[in-house]
Amino acid sequence: MTDALVPHREVVLAPGVVLTPTGAMISDDVSLENWGRALKACQSVANATAWALGDLLVFADDHPGFGERYSQYLDLTGKSYSTITKAIYLSRQFPPAERVEGVSWSHHAEAAAIKDKQERHTLLHQAKEEGWTREQMRESRTPPVVIDTPVHDHTCPKCGHQWS
Repeated sequence: MTDALVPHREVVLAPGVVLTPTGAMISDDVSLENWGRALKACQSVANATAWALGDLLVFADDHPGFGERYSQYLDLTGKSYSTITKAIYLSRQFPPAERVEGVSWSHHAEAAAIKDKQERHTLLHQAKEEGWTREQMRESRTPPVVIDTPVHDHTCPKCGHQWS
């Protein structure tokens, strides 16, 4: 494994602000400018991790030897079935080359209901250029966007609960 791939326990978000596994350590003398940089960096990391979760799950889904899939995903991530299926769905709908940097994972979730890829792309770029929130992007479309989630019939291996 290269040094670039070795996980570090702390990440400097900006001078005076360090991200740790349990939160942020903020120096008492951090400047307003560096505080703002750290806040933007934190949001960027949060967005990237949402995509990374989906990408990792898609990778495992596409490799049959990786185990029991959903029960394993639930155990390893501590996430809900809904979160896992949405992450996989969005990563499949928007492969890395089709994601628009500068708008959030949530923006992409709103655009996922649009079947036409060019229309999705145009809307996401417009949201980026106009600085729209996810809600503003949703309101720009008529009729309102309804997220089309895939139908899965599953049974929880632990409790036997069934869902689709």
